[in-house]
Amino acid sequence: MTAGTDPVRADDSPVTGADADTAAPATPSSPSAALPGDGGVVPGDLASRARAARREFQQRFRREERQEFRYHLSIACAVFFSWLMWALPFWVREQICVRGGDALMRRSRTYRENVLANLGRVIPEASDEDLLRAARHVFHTSARNFMDLVLIPRIPRRRFLEDARLVAGEWEMLDRGLAAGKGLVLISAHLGAFDFIGQAVHARGYPLTTVTTRTTSRFVFDGVTHLRRSNRNEIVEATPSGVRRVLQALKRGEIAVFVTDRDFFQNGKPVTLFGRETTLPPGAVRIARDSGAPIVAIWSRRVGRGYEVELEGPFAIEKTSDREGDVQRGIEFLAGLLERAIGRTPDQWVMFQRVWPAEPADPIRVFPVGSPLESELLERVAAVLPEPRRPRPEPEPDPATPPPAAAPTDRTDPPPGSSA
Repeated sequence: MTAGTDPVRADDSPVTGADADTAAPATPSSPSAALPGDGGVVPGDLASRARAARREFQQRFRREERQEFRYHLSIACAVFFSWLMWALPFWVREQICVRGGDALMRRSRTYRENVLANLGRVIPEASDEDLLRAARHVFHTSARNFMDLVLIPRIPRRRFLEDARLVAGEWEMLDRGLAAGKGLVLISAHLGAFDFIGQAVHARGYPLTTVTTRTTSRFVFDGVTHLRRSNRNEIVEATPSGVRRVLQALKRGEIAVFVTDRDFFQNGKPVTLFGRETTLPPGAVRIARDSGAPIVAIWSRRVGRGYEVELEGPFAIEKTSDREGDVQRGIEFLAGLLERAIGRTPDQWVMFQRVWPAEPADPIRVFPVGSPLESELLERVAAVLPEPRRPRPEPEPDPATPPPAAAPTDRTDPPPGSSA
């Protein structure tokens, strides 16, 4: 039996945790089962080695079982909180959002300062009191967004259609963009109720492939992704594998969704936003240029218990022999769209990271971007669970044997225990 495989009986059935202590001992043909007299090994040493080997095996076995348990625990937590919040009346949920947003604003100095710094750039004429009021509204919006996310599996389709009211543009813009058969790139920002609006577009019959970035533990990310996939939305990570899935969706004439107001990987294109230079991610513009898919912008904001939606476009990204120049011009055009959208509702721009940092920094890990919960709490939960099993080291290659072709890495494979 090689390292990392399930223990099996002679009939090929797996050995369960209860059977592990009674698993068959090593046979005399095994190198670790040296008999007295064939190497000077005494029975006491043999028994000690056997016990140590059995303990190591049991630890590996438990870790393997708990790795899948970690995933299912994450899903169970998401489902439990979804039903719990759904059972509460609206006014109770609203109080949870208001008090939770206020608590996060008080307790998280970093988030508070980042939000105030961003708002100070967007509305420089605002007084300190106005900035604090706007920042408080950002935290409340964040908490309500998180509540939306938790409730998504319970919300009927008609609610998505009725509550998302289009106030600028028309839904036919999406149809016009898709008419060429090259798909459509839908861009948005962490503005208003972005999770709810994505579900509303999907409820209208438009198949979406949404690109997301994992900025927290796998335990937390799995629960969030499960909630977002509740209505059969396709969610992919920003990896080479995820990009391939996006391109495949566009070739099928579907919609790829990107949130474009934060450069998480700190490798974006420089652009001037609200009068100061920052960077924005080029992925959406680059894919639109290379695939020929037009771009439509979608923005949302909360109004009372409802949601307002605005659409702009479709726009085409110029494709010339200067690829980087085309992308740069597209990013600058995107910055203009973002300025207008954020400027209309700055107190609903749920951005807890500094968009204009004094110096380049690693992205702040959040749960997820725009949520009212810092990941630190759930990271503690993940910390008490065992780490995923480490792969067995590869043997040294034979110089006389040519290396095999490298298989593509797919970081967006189906979760453990599911069929491909």
